[in-house]
Amino acid sequence: MAKRFDKTYKIISNKELCADYFELKIKADAEIIKACNPGQFFMISAPGVFLRRPISIHDAKNGIISFLYKIVGKGTKILSEIQSGEISMLGPLGNGYNVSAVSNPVIVAGGTGIASVHFLAVKLKNKGTLYYGAKTKKDLLCLDKFKKAGWKIIVSTEDGSKGYKGFITEALKEKITNYELQITNDKSAAIQKPILYVCGPTPMMKAVIKIAKEKNINGYASLEEKMACGIGNCQGCAVKVSGKTKMTCKDGPVFRIEDIEI
Repeated sequence: MAKRFDKTYKIISNKELCADYFELKIKADAEIIKACNPGQFFMISAPGVFLRRPISIHDAKNGIISFLYKIVGKGTKILSEIQSGEISMLGPLGNGYNVSAVSNPVIVAGGTGIASVHFLAVKLKNKGTLYYGAKTKKDLLCLDKFKKAGWKIIVSTEDGSKGYKGFITEALKEKITNYELQITNDKSAAIQKPILYVCGPTPMMKAVIKIAKEKNINGYASLEEKMACGIGNCQGCAVKVSGKTKMTCKDGPVFRIEDIEI
């Protein structure tokens, strides 16, 4: 069983990046940092809130674990107001992304799904393309971090304020088609089929998984489900994977795209 820790951590900072988006940084020792893998999460307690909240690991290095989150309710609102002191967390939890050697990685993120895949992007040895969609350019986060890490970036906004106008899945489908044509027209080229990594709102995830299955492209998707315990005891985050009932928190949140039933 992978190591997990249930303890209090010192808050280094909890800063607002833009409207309703915050980055929480906590101090952690080397053993905890080593235990963190891309796609995993912590259950974080906010004072006065009964249930812990699952928040994906945004980064973990140099004695710091960071979390990128958006205010979406009472719990995250209270969390955003904590500026110092200590905070209780359980983790790292769940199964993360496969970060073994991938020659042509493609990350698809929507909204705060970018929080989970940033840690993945810095851990993957080979850099690829990030497809990132949001409602407006004000909701696009971490672009500078991905550029610094050496990733090509394609963005879309629903209002057309930056990049493609519309959903990022439309841009992805267009590029995937171009990729297939390139394979067909130039069979001598050493082009590897992409491996997809996906995290974002459920409708976007379903669209990407559908495209992947139609194009026979494999990869990994981090599913979003409500979690109360984070360790599989409450049975509240059940999903169907390969014909079986799995717990998103314990068996996931990352599953192979080809196994997910949509």
